[in-house]
Amino acid sequence: MAIPTLYPSATRGSHWYGDTYEGDLIAPNTLVIHTTEGTDVVSYSSGSEAPNLTAKPNFKTKKLDVYQHFALNRSARALVNAPGGVETNTCNAVQVEFVGTCDPTHKSAWGKLKAGVDYVYWPDAPEWCYDAMANLIAWMHTNLGIPLSGPSQWLPYPSSYGKTHVRLSFAQWNAFRGVLGHMHVPENDHGDPGGIPFAKVLAKAKALAGNGGGGKGGSTPGPAPKPTAPPAFPGRQFFGPGKKNKYVEQLGERLVRKGFGKHYRVGPSQTWGDADRLNVRDFQQSRSALRGDADGLPGPLTWQLLFS
Repeated sequence: MAIPTLYPSATRGSHWYGDTYEGDLIAPNTLVIHTTEGTDVVSYSSGSEAPNLTAKPNFKTKKLDVYQHFALNRSARALVNAPGGVETNTCNAVQVEFVGTCDPTHKSAWGKLKAGVDYVYWPDAPEWCYDAMANLIAWMHTNLGIPLSGPSQWLPYPSSYGKTHVRLSFAQWNAFRGVLGHMHVPENDHGDPGGIPFAKVLAKAKALAGNGGGGKGGSTPGPAPKPTAPPAFPGRQFFGPGKKNKYVEQLGERLVRKGFGKHYRVGPSQTWGDADRLNVRDFQQSRSALRGDADGLPGPLTWQLLFS
């Protein structure tokens, strides 16, 4: 089954860099946690140093506002990858930057800003922040299969910076599966996310995953939803050159969720384009029942299989 390429409720728009830097296809098995060491979402040098996602704490909703920069099955660019060593960005690692800091000089205040009110000091964050972080980790486990395990040591910053005893060797990195921090990745020297209470966050994630997995956009999940019947096929007349309607966008969003959105430059829209045709064709060619008529235009069977 194809993995989801978009995080639920994530904002893309101007934050999306997947069309500028396509990245390598990956089979996610590792989650790398960063902290931005800032108080807002940045451009990451116009995407050249971006992670897959940025998660910004929302103090009003007590959830995470998530911004997506690259597909979850494509390599991000937030890690140093030195020549002649191991692969870092392309080694099946999904990368998430959590807006905030791990620097103890900002434990209580950052200029006129107050920790826990205006920004997050992650080693001593409000409990709802750890709930939201755990929810995202649980979603990654439930939907991408990333193991709920990780290093026992998360050094406080700045002792986490540089070549420390928690930095993985090349062999350890290649064999690793689970959740770790930027401080653990070889060929890198950054020490984020510092001394976060990882054991507590991981326990929360395990509890959430056992209760149906992570929820939408950082919310606290309930029991797993019951399967729903696929939406009724609206008719062939809604698809093809010159068509513009909600069904074209619904089709595109489903293609992306099923892992067949590589031809979109920005993302699905209500206007039919050649990217829609090519993505439908790719899906049709992936199903034996559709290969004989892979023309890139959805019919009732294509629709049924796509939404099943």
